[in-house]
Amino acid sequence: MMPRRLFSLWVMIVTLLLAGCAGVPEKEVVKEKDPVIEAERLFASGEYRSATEAFNELAKESSGPQQTSFLLRTAAALARDDRVHQSRQILETVQLDPRNVQQRFLLNLTEAHIALMERRAEDALRILQQSPSGQIDHAYLADYHLLRADARTMLGDRIDTASELVNREQYLQNPQLIEENQQAIWEALARMNERTLARMRIAVGKNVLGGWMELVQIAKTYQLDPEVLKRRVDEWHQSYPDHPVQENILKGLLERRLEDIILPQRLAVLLPFDSRFGQAAEAIRDGIIAAYYSRPHHADQRIRFYDSGSDPATALAAYKQALAEDSDFVIGPLNKESIEWIADKGTFPVPTLALNYTLEQDAPDTLYQFGLSPEEEARQVAERTWLDGHVNSAALIPSGSWGERVYTAFQQRWEQLGGQVIEIQQYNAEQQDFSAPIQDLLNINESRRRARSLRQLLSQDIKFEPRRRKDMDFIFLAAYPRQARQIRPQLKFYHAADVPVYATSHVFAGGLNQERDRDMDGLMFGDMPWVLAGSTAHRGLRPTIEPYISRAGNSLQRLYALGIDAYNIIAALNTLKAYPYERYDGETGSLSLDPQQRVQRQLTWVKFRSGRPVALDEGL
Repeated sequence: MMPRRLFSLWVMIVTLLLAGCAGVPEKEVVKEKDPVIEAERLFASGEYRSATEAFNELAKESSGPQQTSFLLRTAAALARDDRVHQSRQILETVQLDPRNVQQRFLLNLTEAHIALMERRAEDALRILQQSPSGQIDHAYLADYHLLRADARTMLGDRIDTASELVNREQYLQNPQLIEENQQAIWEALARMNERTLARMRIAVGKNVLGGWMELVQIAKTYQLDPEVLKRRVDEWHQSYPDHPVQENILKGLLERRLEDIILPQRLAVLLPFDSRFGQAAEAIRDGIIAAYYSRPHHADQRIRFYDSGSDPATALAAYKQALAEDSDFVIGPLNKESIEWIADKGTFPVPTLALNYTLEQDAPDTLYQFGLSPEEEARQVAERTWLDGHVNSAALIPSGSWGERVYTAFQQRWEQLGGQVIEIQQYNAEQQDFSAPIQDLLNINESRRRARSLRQLLSQDIKFEPRRRKDMDFIFLAAYPRQARQIRPQLKFYHAADVPVYATSHVFAGGLNQERDRDMDGLMFGDMPWVLAGSTAHRGLRPTIEPYISRAGNSLQRLYALGIDAYNIIAALNTLKAYPYERYDGETGSLSLDPQQRVQRQLTWVKFRSGRPVALDEGL
């Protein structure tokens, strides 16, 4: 039993912690008969603040080993509520019974929760590497597998993530938690492409996890063919009659109808051909045409292209003309100003897929937004580096509006996640030598100043080697290929070879050039499958149409791929809207639809090795 003095200390700590949150509105909790079950439900549902209070009350009302268990659960809930310091304070007051297996197990869980909140995924797995033994409560076993799943997610191991979630489910009893767990399994596997799912399923075998993999593969393969999808799902059900998949997931697959697939008969495309974006417009147009001729379509489908020009008024006139000619779906415009202009002048009477992101709120139900946003890529850099366990960032960006926009997007998302930018330097992209901003970024000049001061103080010459600052976890680089090829070697020269460097796709020209890109070895960036077709498991449409890609398509590859996906995703929009956990495997990324009907791209992460991009994660 905990000594009275330690228990009093614990009561004081937790009371102060909870008092500090008194001003935060509380969610109404539906009370169940068993307060322990309710506390664990709150914890498993992610309601960590309420779980902290529930475990606190249980600890106050109990004693002996049971009290210790509730103390440890309180500490775990505090850690997941991003109050790691307070969690550690409680752990310091707890005295474990070395003979109590469950107490030791709960301590490991709590330490793993702390490691996970500090994004030390490998440490969390190391803490939980020993399989549970003895009589362990099912709620704790479910937490054990969820922790391991979260750690695997951080490490990009999608199959292992799904495997842990499958193991977790056998210890769940709450129907809502089971439903959420199965959606998490689906989401983990849906991020893998069909080819990889098929290949890895052979190694997994015909078990529960293998069943999930096959079902997700079927859903991907026949996403736009409801009749075949139904037959394949029925066949799957016969092969896996005892699979625990919930009826609502199967129902969602079996009830899909051809009527839900958007197949416009008169498709209008608005692109700024007569403008400074004319080449971009041609690449997108050629991508749309390539997709049109590469997919089955109705013989009477018509595609008509309209010039949206260089000003919003011209775009509005083109949009009205498309409507007057009975268009039932519109792709475009491309310019943000044109999209906003049309929105300001009225609603979008027919479904419209704008090729840029501009309206975040109050967008009409008929408007979808899809584009290649450098700001969105910068936000994904922040998310990737956060999952990789980094906290302190430095940034090296070009001077000018593009660098400012990309950096602002990165910084806002990075700080929102909890990271901090400790240094930022700008460079002149027109120059060849970037040593000055790099030295300032790494505090090399400050190191030299300290050496000069020491020489003057000692009045003698001393041996000196400049040292870089040691408090940065990684560098966010905004650059194009010419600058990146020079910046990476200069970072190595100034003793930063071991500092991870992350960038947007702009560092890669798109074609393999190992001799020139070897200078970027070690640099990591996210890009689209179309550009990385030779470096990942994704094949998509490119091998089929490679000989027919237009000059504009070869010159502006990413915009060509945008055109392909802009056409192909139309049929999937209703499915993505109805089932938020669904994804469409496109040429520009793994695509999903957010609540604002903005198409979100999940990039493929690669690293330069011997001058070529190599996938960082499995299943890509």
